[in-house]
Amino acid sequence: MLTYDEVLNLNYYKKTSYTGWIKPLRFLIKMEKPEKSEAIFHAWVWPGPYIFDLTDDSLKLDKTASFSEDGKREIVDWINEQYDLHKDEWSSKLL
Repeated sequence: MLTYDEVLNLNYYKKTSYTGWIKPLRFLIKMEKPEKSEAIFHAWVWPGPYIFDLTDDSLKLDKTASFSEDGKREIVDWINEQYDLHKDEWSSKLL
């Protein structure tokens, strides 16, 4: 499972995104700053083994949250929840 500490601090996301995996789930977390809006976290999960750009968009699930410590926790909780929901289904697709 993903922990809050693994997801790094907010300043990290001002410069780059964070990717990783909890087999068979892959994830991407990044900060987005929509025009005339406050920054948000945007996270995606999808079944491995491929990277984000090589995975069909129909297989990706996403979530947004405020760009804050609470938002970061919300994203981590969501990724862990998605892992629990899809690990058996997505593992079988890897065989």
